[in-house]
Amino acid sequence: MSIPVRLGDCSYEIVLSDSYASLPRRLAALNLPKEGWIVSHRSILARDGHALITPLRRAGWTLRVVTVPESESSKSWTMAERLLTDLSRQAAMRVPVVLAFGGGVIGDLAGFVASVFRRGVPYVQLPTTLLAQVDSALGGKVGVDLPHAKNLAGAFYQPRLVYNNVAILDSLPLRQRRSGLAEIIKYGVIADPTLFAYLETHLPVCLALQRSAVRVLIERSCRIKARVVSHDEREATGRRAQLNFGHTLGHALESATGYTRWTHGEAIAIGMCAAAALSVELRRLSPTVLNRLERLIQRAGLPTHARKVSFQQVWQAVRYDKKFIHGRPRWVLVNRLGHVVVTEDIPQAAVRRVLKRYVTP
Repeated sequence: MSIPVRLGDCSYEIVLSDSYASLPRRLAALNLPKEGWIVSHRSILARDGHALITPLRRAGWTLRVVTVPESESSKSWTMAERLLTDLSRQAAMRVPVVLAFGGGVIGDLAGFVASVFRRGVPYVQLPTTLLAQVDSALGGKVGVDLPHAKNLAGAFYQPRLVYNNVAILDSLPLRQRRSGLAEIIKYGVIADPTLFAYLETHLPVCLALQRSAVRVLIERSCRIKARVVSHDEREATGRRAQLNFGHTLGHALESATGYTRWTHGEAIAIGMCAAAALSVELRRLSPTVLNRLERLIQRAGLPTHARKVSFQQVWQAVRYDKKFIHGRPRWVLVNRLGHVVVTEDIPQAAVRRVLKRYVTP
C-alpha cells in the first residue's frame, strides 16, 4: 500500500509494507544513486540491520553505516557537524543517499544533514518506531535541538520516500508503543473522530500492536498528515499548524527538563490535556470531550499532568518555542472532536491559570 504526498516536484510516497523486500524496487523507480549512508543506532542495527541491508546489497547498493548515541541529545549541532564531516571526507566526489533508519531523533538529524550537505542530497525515511511511522518521518520537517528549545534550527526538506515496515514494530518496547499512540490520539482529536472512537474501543489490541489494528492506525494517521502537508507544506496558511495540537506545552516540557524526563509522546499527551482544558476554559469545548481525552490517555498508560517540575522553567520554555509568534504563544484549541483552531489571541491569565493545573512542583 502507498499513500501519496502531493507536493509538485517534491512529491513522494509513504509505503506500508511487512518487510524490506520491495525497498530496492521502490528506490530504483526513483533513479537514485546506489550509494547509501545509513544513519542509525547500534541497537537498531543489531536487531534489524540485516533485514534492511541484505536486500539493498543484493540489489547492488554500496552502503556505509554511521551510528549515533541513542538519546535526544544526539539531535544536536555537534552530532550534525560530525556527520557532515564524515560525509565530506568519504563522499566528497559522489552524491550519496542518506538513509534514516531509526525513530524521530534519527529522522530529524539525518534529514537535517541531508538538507545542508552539498546544499541538499536525497534522503529516505526508514522509521522504526510507531511515532516516527505516523508522524515525525512524514512531512519534511528536519532539524536539531538547541539547549533552550526543541527543533529551533531546521528546515523543510522532503524525503524521496517514506518506507514504513510495520513488522519492525513487533519488538517495540511498551513505552515506545504508548508514545506513538499519543500522536495517533492527536490525529483523532484534530481530524478523525472515527479514529478516536476506534482507539477508545480497541485500545488493548492497539497497545499490543496487533497487526490488523496497527495497520488501521498507521494508514489513517498517514493519510491525515499527507493530506495536511500536501495543502500546507511550510505552514504558510495555518492548516499544518493544526498538527501541533499538544505541542506548545509538550515541547516546553521537553526542553525545560533537558529532553530526559519524558518521551516525546508522553510530553505531547500532557500538552494535549492542557490544550483541551484551555479550550474548555475559553468555552470552546465541552468538558465531556476533555474527560474522554484524559480517560483515553490514562488508559494508554500516558501521563495527563506534569508533576515535580518548575512551572517558571516551563513557562520560559514556552516563550522560546518556535510557535511563539508576534510575542505570544500559538495554541491549537479544540472546538469539537475533528475540528481545531490555531490562535494566538488568548488571554495570558487564562493560559497561566490552566497550565498551573497541569504543571506542578
